[in-house]
Amino acid sequence: EAKNHEMVVRATDGGGLSAHCKVQVEVLDVNDNAPEIALTSLTASIPEDAPPRTVVALFSVRDRDSGDNGRTECAIDGDLPFSLTPTFDNYYELRTNVALDRERTTEYNITITAMDWGTTRLSSRESIFVQISDV
Repeated sequence: EAKNHEMVVRATDGGGLSAHCKVQVEVLDVNDNAPEIALTSLTASIPEDAPPRTVVALFSVRDRDSGDNGRTECAIDGDLPFSLTPTFDNYYELRTNVALDRERTTEYNITITAMDWGTTRLSSRESIFVQISDV
């Protein structure tokens, strides 16, 4: 919430003499917040004839820490025909990589992992369920 605090300290002796000084306290960030994934939009069903690079979901990632503790990266778990494309301001698009075939796979459970760059790395996961509709 605050990186610095500043205060003035005044000391007075019994004879009425006093002095003052300014004390500045710098608060060092520790990696105590995991990244937060916020799903903005989701297409829960995709037709099997959707072209490659079709946007399936849009989401953002936020980490309340600062510096590398608040810097994040995202990945998809497993070998799925989807990819993540960073857009702007920690927003990502989940897109198809190839044309999908409902006769092979009718649905996908996609797990996105967001991880920070802190010394002790913290992470969070979000699962997205997508059905493939028949054409």
